[in-house]
Amino acid sequence: MILSRINIGARNNCLTLFVTLMLLTLSLGNAKAQKRWTATWTTAQQTPMKQFMPFNNCMTWRSVRQVVKVSAGGELLSLKISNEESNEPLVIKSVYIATSTDSFRIVPLTAAFLRFKGRHSVEIAPGKAVTSDAVRFNLKPLQRIAITINYKTAPHTPTVHQGSRTTSYVLKGYSSPYSDFSRAFREKHWFNIAALNVYNENVKGIAILGNSITDGKNSTDDAQNRWPDIMSEELNREPSAVQYGVMNLGIGGNCVIGKGSIGPLGKDRFNRDILEQHGVNAVIIFEGINDIGHSGNGKYIANELIEEYKIMIEKARLRNLKIYGATITPMRGAGYFSAQHEEARQIVNEWIRTSNAFDGVIDFDELLRDPLDNKRMIKHLQSDWLHPNPEGYRLMGLFAAEFIKKQNL
Repeated sequence: MILSRINIGARNNCLTLFVTLMLLTLSLGNAKAQKRWTATWTTAQQTPMKQFMPFNNCMTWRSVRQVVKVSAGGELLSLKISNEESNEPLVIKSVYIATSTDSFRIVPLTAAFLRFKGRHSVEIAPGKAVTSDAVRFNLKPLQRIAITINYKTAPHTPTVHQGSRTTSYVLKGYSSPYSDFSRAFREKHWFNIAALNVYNENVKGIAILGNSITDGKNSTDDAQNRWPDIMSEELNREPSAVQYGVMNLGIGGNCVIGKGSIGPLGKDRFNRDILEQHGVNAVIIFEGINDIGHSGNGKYIANELIEEYKIMIEKARLRNLKIYGATITPMRGAGYFSAQHEEARQIVNEWIRTSNAFDGVIDFDELLRDPLDNKRMIKHLQSDWLHPNPEGYRLMGLFAAEFIKKQNL
């Protein structure tokens, strides 16, 4: 009798253990498969400067087709449209996305019109941004898609990204997916588009704060070969259980804290451009060379940069994000090179490498510097002694991708 009770108890315990293990397995499976929104493409917002955007940039009664190359894929998308840098309302009649084929051409049958709270039209107040409703779209990793906005009324000073290195196509009036853009006016700027998000599982988001080197100055127009693009290609090239959403938030001429910044200062845009992106797991800080180059006191600006890096690190840690520091690249030969600016660069880089403040270091300085002159870039990798050329960007992207692969994101 005692043995019988023991056997029954053992069976019950085994059954309880089996059910518990099954529930735990299902729970873990659901956790692993949990979907979330992650940015697959981004660009930082600013106001236009006449020397870089000399044409009439008011898009009232215009249709603008803009091409972007994404990183991660997904079947549900949403688009963030920004009017954050303007002081007039932005009224849009409709927006549609479609597979991009060649320059201005799209595949009309892939076109999907976006809605905003169920409506095709949307009005965006000055200083604000809106995100569209989710739309089904079979987006592949590394795919190029065209975003076409039919504007009704637009600010005279629009919210833009000046350094798109990608051609946008502007037509008078409204367009449909079957409209002919062959005679459209061409500008290499992006208007109002801020982020494209995917709803998917196992997508790791990496947001990059940077200046013109991250923005891709002297890369190849329309080739999407900035170093973050190359990093994205390397990380997402092969089918894998994990995809990476690479978010390029570089602005040409941008400073972290210094005077003469193009676009909002890095310290001021860190929350909006980095921390408020969807699905961020890790942050890369690669900015400071303009602060140093424009400074009158190299040691002072170096110490101020370090203090600002510390604030960014603390903000990222409060959100349980990994944060990586990239060393500032050589600049001998550039217009603002001097001995005191070089000293400042060395101070900042030494702190990035040795302080252990970051979760890891991407040593672009070591990658690009001339072994015979560590103040200068390797000649065949530079374009103007400040910015890399396409081959330099390619090596940076591969180098950064290898670094990311080794991290436990």
